[in-house]
Amino acid sequence: MNLYPKHQINPLISLFVIFSLFLASFGCGEKDQDEDSILTLIDADGNVYQTIKMGKQIWMAENLKTTKYNDGSPITLYTVEKHGNNWGSINNQEAFYQWAATQDLNNVVDKEMPFDYYGAMYNHFAIESGKLAPKGWRIPTEADFRELEKFLASEGHSGDEAAVLKTATGWLTSSGGGTNLYGFDGLPNGYGSAFGTSTFSEGICTWATADVSGESLPSKRRVLVSLFKEKTIWFDDAAIQVGAGIRLIKE
Repeated sequence: MNLYPKHQINPLISLFVIFSLFLASFGCGEKDQDEDSILTLIDADGNVYQTIKMGKQIWMAENLKTTKYNDGSPITLYTVEKHGNNWGSINNQEAFYQWAATQDLNNVVDKEMPFDYYGAMYNHFAIESGKLAPKGWRIPTEADFRELEKFLASEGHSGDEAAVLKTATGWLTSSGGGTNLYGFDGLPNGYGSAFGTSTFSEGICTWATADVSGESLPSKRRVLVSLFKEKTIWFDDAAIQVGAGIRLIKE
């Protein structure tokens, strides 16, 4: 005997359909949330960064500017007045950060620049602390940048990889601007010289990698990645006394 009139849906079936739709909706929401979570990154200071997917990699789309390690402890702000030439000192071995210079002496940026416009630069001992990156992120290796380079080449930019990563404005005429085709926003932050001075902002973009070679501290060298006047990415084996900006990559 049929307990349900013709054309009437069994209530149990209705509940099952509703429950299935709920699960499907919940699953989609979780997927969207996971996708959205890669769009921003928050450091120990609460700074929020935009990120960008390039091929299979997810990168920060701006330079790191945290003044704290990922455990909340502070990093020492370096100043020449207070710390002298200890920025790259092998004997002192103190971790420092400093802000890339924003004086804009050549008037290449058409607006007032905040002090953290180019992000921070970190010395060897801050980088080697292993505590600059929030959980799930890390300082990239040379191989990571090489993979980015290959992706750009596969997109038709072989021999022009640096140009598509550089911003279109903000560069000295002698260095030349880029196209910023993917929104990577490679700004000319300069670098921290071995003597601690913020050098060559507006002229060169420099990022540190995690690759260090050499056995003893005085002879150790770190691979730095730069965007300069060449159209290709520049990989330089530099003394560890030189400081640089950092672009994190998602693990």
